[in-house]
Amino acid sequence: MTAASNEPGPRYTVTLPFDPRRHYTVEEFARLPEDNSFRYELQDGVIVVSPRPVPRHQYALAELYVQVRGQLPAQLAAFQEVDVDLQLSRARTRVPDLVIIPFDKIKQPGLQAASDLLVVVEILSPGSARDDTEHKASEYAEAGVPQYWLIDPEPPVTATILTLVDGEYEESQRAEHSFTVTEPCPLTIDLDALQLFK
Repeated sequence: MTAASNEPGPRYTVTLPFDPRRHYTVEEFARLPEDNSFRYELQDGVIVVSPRPVPRHQYALAELYVQVRGQLPAQLAAFQEVDVDLQLSRARTRVPDLVIIPFDKIKQPGLQAASDLLVVVEILSPGSARDDTEHKASEYAEAGVPQYWLIDPEPPVTATILTLVDGEYEESQRAEHSFTVTEPCPLTIDLDALQLFK
């Protein structure tokens, strides 16, 4: 399927790896061919396409991954931008910026099950802040993810740590400069190092 731009300026055509006119199940979505040119998520059976993150976002994610990965015990792993099946009653997947998961729960190939994730991290972007703070927070809570970190890369870089309590997220800390968590393991994150332009 191809789609043409309706924007003013040069015209271009994009070949999509799916049919935008139909609804998909999570299983059908998981069988689509891999395409790293965009970010694809399934929302109530509809495939939603987002552009790749901007450099500030990418830098913060790369630095965060390095910090997290260097502190994880051998039985835990961190991954960037993996497809996650939220396992909700409606067909819904997400692509968090970063996840922490036990090594023995890693699925290859296929979607990661939200119930296997210990931490989900989203780095806020101007175009996704509302989705990250409202919709994704309620979805990750409903899926049972124990911790949800929201990182705002705008100077000064801040983090909001949400912890699942009785099926809902409660803010356990809000930090500038650095923060430390004890679950799923002790981790200290230098937020200042996530800032692209210092």
